[in-house]
Amino acid sequence: MRLWSVRYAVPMPGGFITVREDDFYLPSPGDVRHTLRAKGWWPIRINERKPPMFEWMDVRNAAWQLQLLRALRFQSATSSTGTALLNIIEAETDPRKRLAFLPTRSVLKGGGSFSEALKQLKLLDAATLAIIIAGERAGDLKGVIHQAIQHVEEKGKQMKVVMAALGWLSFDIISIVSTIFGAQFSFIPYLKDSATKNNTDKEALAEFESAIQAVSIVNFTLMILTVGGSLGLTLLAMIFWRNRHKPEHFASRMVAKVPLISTYMRDSNMHDSCMLMARLLRGGVPLDEAIRIIMDSSIEPTVRKYWKSCLDRLMAGVDSAKALARDPLTRAETDQVRSIQSIDQLAEVFEGIAEERKSASKIGQRKIMMAGLFIMMTLFGAVVLTMIWLLMIQNQGFMESLKNVQG
Repeated sequence: MRLWSVRYAVPMPGGFITVREDDFYLPSPGDVRHTLRAKGWWPIRINERKPPMFEWMDVRNAAWQLQLLRALRFQSATSSTGTALLNIIEAETDPRKRLAFLPTRSVLKGGGSFSEALKQLKLLDAATLAIIIAGERAGDLKGVIHQAIQHVEEKGKQMKVVMAALGWLSFDIISIVSTIFGAQFSFIPYLKDSATKNNTDKEALAEFESAIQAVSIVNFTLMILTVGGSLGLTLLAMIFWRNRHKPEHFASRMVAKVPLISTYMRDSNMHDSCMLMARLLRGGVPLDEAIRIIMDSSIEPTVRKYWKSCLDRLMAGVDSAKALARDPLTRAETDQVRSIQSIDQLAEVFEGIAEERKSASKIGQRKIMMAGLFIMMTLFGAVVLTMIWLLMIQNQGFMESLKNVQG
């Protein structure tokens, strides 16, 4: 399916012809011509519409998701879902958003369903779409949109926490690396030049150069460790994220073995997936379909394997409580799952598990920050000691120069 900007002629009563322009969301120009001629219209020009990449990316954010969901909740109270969405599109004044809305508008104008139109917007993730579509089927769209809004808001909060932690860590690393680079490529060469110019005592000069060489080796080692470690961790994070849905990938196995990080990711991803499960079940999504959606959104290998195993056992005919009560859930959590009697109870249990995992992830986050602070302070201490050593060498060279002048 592609978006076409079409200019076409429309016969009018009395033999007149008027020229109009509109957008069509169809697979090919031939389909556009067929649609127009079926209505008695004649195509003049058919051009494919491709939004600029930066504008396309700019409007697709969490703020617009929330704005659209809240508007849908309000509009759907007095009209059908399709009409509500079309009213929102027609009332939009931002040209970039109107451009992104065009495929959705074309589907609605062409008689397409509300769910298909919403999918063509490519704004909402699979979980949010599943909640809304389930609510549409059950005739309770207004109720489930509240769940969708909570899901988007929770994702936004988690992303802000992660970005803040990464920003703090990046600032510390950049500060330390810039200090080490400044010492290696500016301060140490300056000391070498000044010592060679001002010191005529060959024995003292040799001793001074030996000390400078030792400091240079230590500083260079710190530079290699810091830069190499930072680049290695960044590369590992990129590879892990790119292959986040492959539990057997080497990056997933490596991340799963990193102390503190693996535990934090497991608790955090379990919190997200359990809370999402509760919202999907309350939205009327069938249990097996909800598990498939959660599997696609889970990036931590252990959590993803858990949901996959639950789905396999569920499809094999195992009772839902027994299929879901297994590792990596704790003993208390499995006991809660085994006690369920209905889907509503299952949603409440998973919501409780999500809250427990949220508390555990906060504790893990504090441990990671403390460990990161300790590592940063250790590196910064090594850099400070190196700088003090360089200053002592500089002062020693200066004193030697004074002695030579006095001599």
